[in-house]
Amino acid sequence: MKKKWIQYASILIVCVFVGLAIALLMKNLNLINVGDTSIQELQNQIIDYQKKNEDLNNRNTRLYEYLRELEEELASGRGESYLHIVEEKEQYALFAGLRAVKNAGVVITMTPLEGYQMQDAVVRQFVNELSALGAQAIAVNEERKVATTEIRTSQDMILVNGVSYARTEPFEIKAIIDPGKIDSYVVPYLLSISDNIKKQLSDDALTIAIRKDEHVLIPALNEDRIAYQMELLEPVE
Repeated sequence: MKKKWIQYASILIVCVFVGLAIALLMKNLNLINVGDTSIQELQNQIIDYQKKNEDLNNRNTRLYEYLRELEEELASGRGESYLHIVEEKEQYALFAGLRAVKNAGVVITMTPLEGYQMQDAVVRQFVNELSALGAQAIAVNEERKVATTEIRTSQDMILVNGVSYARTEPFEIKAIIDPGKIDSYVVPYLLSISDNIKKQLSDDALTIAIRKDEHVLIPALNEDRIAYQMELLEPVE
């Protein structure tokens, strides 16, 4: 019964968000500055907002219809299979990095010293080592690492999930990993990796701090990231 009420609440929250989105679209429409916009641009913006408003209204209608069907199914006692599907979906979402997670883990902070620019290879090495150590969730500068995450240099920036970070700024890597291995193996091993990196670089390149954290929070993958896009994927029958 508790799971059923959780499902009710989840769908109601989605409906509320859709309603808020519609309200915000209407508010933005009212805030358009006519004096700074040509008539043609204004007409185009109105048409665009009308289309978005229509799409949201249609989605809202479908959600309410879906909620009504779910209520009927639960009332008739036929909702157990659906709840099982929802639970499985949440497990897959956790695995894919689409949900924020927390637990004990480690935090690696790399701070470039003056005149040095962070190398993407250094960031990738720590990320790869954490994966090999069994980390179940990793984030670089609050960007969730997923299967399609890229970490690469672009001039004076390092891109993570398509987001640019200055190579002269600190980089923080967080990972959730087996708490029983953190003190005895994970941290000592990462410190040895840090020493090897420092030997390859000059002493005035960067500082590396590695610490255990009992409350590591790994954010979910942001929906506007490249790694989240799936509109080009067509399932094979």
